[in-house]
Amino acid sequence: MGAPVFSNGIGKTEAEFEAALILLEQPSRPVSLEEATRIANDMFGMTGVVSRLPGERDRNFRFRCAEGGDYVLKIAHCAEQAAVLDLQDSVLGYLRAKDPALAVPKLMAPSVPNALWRDSAGEERVVRMVTFLPGTPLGNRIATVPLCNSIGQMLGRLDQALVDFHHPAQSHALLWNLRNAAYMGNFIRYFPTGQQQALARAALKAFEQQVQPVGETLPLQVIHNDFNVHNILCGEHTIEGVIDFGDVIRAPRVQDLAIAASYMMGSGTQPLEQCMSILSGYCQTISLTRAELKCLPAMMGARLVMSLGISSWRASRNPADAEYITRNQEIAWRALARLEELQDILRDRILTFSVA
Repeated sequence: MGAPVFSNGIGKTEAEFEAALILLEQPSRPVSLEEATRIANDMFGMTGVVSRLPGERDRNFRFRCAEGGDYVLKIAHCAEQAAVLDLQDSVLGYLRAKDPALAVPKLMAPSVPNALWRDSAGEERVVRMVTFLPGTPLGNRIATVPLCNSIGQMLGRLDQALVDFHHPAQSHALLWNLRNAAYMGNFIRYFPTGQQQALARAALKAFEQQVQPVGETLPLQVIHNDFNVHNILCGEHTIEGVIDFGDVIRAPRVQDLAIAASYMMGSGTQPLEQCMSILSGYCQTISLTRAELKCLPAMMGARLVMSLGISSWRASRNPADAEYITRNQEIAWRALARLEELQDILRDRILTFSVA
């Protein structure tokens, strides 16, 4: 497919990157409801009602405990690295200690020393359980300007809480890292029309010209890295919770904001106002540098191409799951078209937020 640009820019081997591809290309083996029920009882001492939840790499189940409580049982892909899962768990624990009022899932302790389950193929898989957060996914609501401001505030608060967090696996190989944007050129062939392919190429070129030359100089930290409409739980006007820390990575902090803002370009009817409202909310907690602000539009475009490219590639290899895999494509194509149309105006307005 061509030479990849590795997730931390240095030190990642081709084998590590190929392993990251396998996680997305080869679906996790199925787990039955009966097996999930037995696992919850054997490893967490819980009984209750189990139902399926979607997931990119994990097999997820909602578990309504008979003794009370609502949880998510997560059975990892057999190829997932234990260190990366520990990174995800450590982030959740750190956030709850650093900002206890922040609405993120709570990791539950198993009742056995090692929560490992051997599947039908004989592969060991890590088992985890977290609390289930109530709330309506943002994708099921209209993204109003006030709601976008709340998104920015929540993301800024989360990133501020993680600013001093470190973990040995924080720079693991991850396809969903914007530093792999150049690799997305391999996926453009999956886009059905010439117009779509041209949009994608233009966005990747902008990233190459505007972000890559300065990327290593931007402030770095561990970030959520997937602040999309399915992972943000909201009420009428405010954000009530954040879920899915499966893509956490050490990366430029502005990457987190770019991901959130990119999806808002395709939601609602006021894309410019929505984008600026997210930025305004974020900047109430974190002061971005002028260099970060200059990179923001190109990062947004690259993230949209990444979402479209990876999902199209995965759907071609897993047609049975294509509907779930491509669920964000409609909003992403609309956002990419709006971004191209409004990029000059957006860039000028974003730079008014430069404070350093």
